[in-house]
Amino acid sequence: MILILQIKSLLFNFIYGIFFAFTISINKKVLLHKNKIYRVIINILFISNHVLIYFILIRFINNSILHIYYFPMYILGIIFYKKYFTHIKN
Repeated sequence: MILILQIKSLLFNFIYGIFFAFTISINKKVLLHKNKIYRVIINILFISNHVLIYFILIRFINNSILHIYYFPMYILGIIFYKKYFTHIKN
């Protein structure tokens, strides 16, 4: 894969990790609802929507080619959000 394409893909995964953590923090009340059936349905819809959005966007960037090093960048994006952006909302 071309270096520019790899950099775009890594940056996208980092930013998508931040976006995922942000949407979890917004929907925390809904995702942790008391009713177990409601919680399972909402969690399935939430995760399936994120997976669909991720694959649609990664398809435009690099034709849906996935590499193992995308996952650490995704996790780093989540950690970055938790470290630097959670205090803003509170």
